[in-house]
Amino acid sequence: MKVQVNEITPIKKSLTIEIPEEVLSKAFSQAYADLSRQVKVPGFRPGKVPVSLLEKKYGPSVADDIMRKLVPDYYQQAVEETGIFPVEFPSFDKIELKRGAPLSFTATVEVKPVITVSDYKGIAVPLMETTVSEADVDQALAVKQEEQAQLEACPDDYEIASMDFAIVNFEGALAGEPVQDGKQEGYTIHVGSNTFPPPFESELLGKKKGDVLDVSVPYPEDFQNKMIAGKNVDFHVEVQEVKKKVLPELDDEFAKDLGHESLEALKIKTRETLEQEAKSKQVRDQKKALMDKLIAANPFEIPSALVAHELNTIMKSFPDQDSLGEDSGKKEAWMRELEPIARQRAAESLILSQIAEQEDVLVSDEALEDELRAIAERRGATFKEIKRLFLQKEGALEGLKSQMKESRVLDLIYAQAKFEAVAEEADDTAKGEKS
Repeated sequence: MKVQVNEITPIKKSLTIEIPEEVLSKAFSQAYADLSRQVKVPGFRPGKVPVSLLEKKYGPSVADDIMRKLVPDYYQQAVEETGIFPVEFPSFDKIELKRGAPLSFTATVEVKPVITVSDYKGIAVPLMETTVSEADVDQALAVKQEEQAQLEACPDDYEIASMDFAIVNFEGALAGEPVQDGKQEGYTIHVGSNTFPPPFESELLGKKKGDVLDVSVPYPEDFQNKMIAGKNVDFHVEVQEVKKKVLPELDDEFAKDLGHESLEALKIKTRETLEQEAKSKQVRDQKKALMDKLIAANPFEIPSALVAHELNTIMKSFPDQDSLGEDSGKKEAWMRELEPIARQRAAESLILSQIAEQEDVLVSDEALEDELRAIAERRGATFKEIKRLFLQKEGALEGLKSQMKESRVLDLIYAQAKFEAVAEEADDTAKGEKS
């Protein structure tokens, strides 16, 4: 086999590969021998069909089969021989197949960039202070109150105000015809939440239990239900009941309901939780600042295939991403917005992977299994179930191993970083005035 590597860009290579004629000849001989035994040709016994007859009838399909087998096999051999690191499937072209001659073809592929990361130990990173104020604790307690709030029925003559809850029966009609799925009974509307397009909720203000109203609602052009998008739907609404949200008192009884001995104990626990969350955020933010510095100090071209892979992963993480398939414009807009994040992720992965090689950071099979057990525990599944899940998805285990390796590298360089306090803006201004 002959291989010639041509550099299109630092991250794109073309490999001109030549498979020896004797390999090709042997493949043709074997293919026609197998075919002679398999096909039935009148006047000839199995295995005795002349090759010339088989070539005339099956030549193109035999050649295609040989190419489909030899081209990928020899491409893989060429990759191993040249030591390049492809990050995508190659495109094959210029395939020249002739009997009695070598088979040559060209494979074009994006490759992992050559990176040598320097000065990654002792990087200066801004120290991001973590503080939890009394106001933060009060806000967290207010959220807990909201979570424990109850809806209480209002008197029959109570008039609906913003943020009240109206229990209604309604039926929608479009040009006098009932709207599909447009009829609901006992439906709870949080007035002022803008769940419905205006003026549906605003027309409920001032109404009381037992009131009946008719309201025409114009739906926007981009409304998800295409049947009523851009059209006016006429609603007949009957107010069945009005309720108001009532918050529990912030006292010892409230704390006991949440499993704490007293309100003071609840406040202490709330502060501890907030401080833990603040510390976690501090570490995340400082690690991001660390990676930003590393990327800025070690510029390199990022393969588009890796960016596309990261972008696809991000898109799949959105619960409603499947619905975007119906709206190509919206999907493209999302992808444009998320592309910088995908590019950043690809750059981080490449840098951390390179440092892992330089530092000889490895992940053992035992560590991988420990991580699978931790995942199983978090998901409430068994170790066998999670391992089978990863094995069923091609590349999933290797992907997890890579993530673990990158995480270890990031922890390593984070532990060696130098955290520097950032002077307050006011202090800088004061210094400027003195000078």
